[in-house]
Amino acid sequence: MASAVIVIVFSIELVYDDVFSVWETIWAAKHVSSSHFVLFIALAMVELYRDIILENNMDFTDIIKFFNEMAEHHNTKQILKLARDLVYKVQTLIENK
Repeated sequence: MASAVIVIVFSIELVYDDVFSVWETIWAAKHVSSSHFVLFIALAMVELYRDIILENNMDFTDIIKFFNEMAEHHNTKQILKLARDLVYKVQTLIENK
């Protein structure tokens, strides 16, 4: 259920054409790498804007406002690549316990 909510949020945040790429990636990742890939996309978005968030000392409300202002201006390919990299890092950490 939480995944459905996050997918809806991505639909608001991303350019319409990119929404399909994200949905397809989430669906494929469920079968290939992680059933929680949607969370890695959210983490990738925070990671991508981490420096801006920290430099501006944003609180939760500021971060929500920032993401609202960034709607449809995200680099979806970069976000998906970063999400895949984060999945790989976590899987590598788990395998190398």
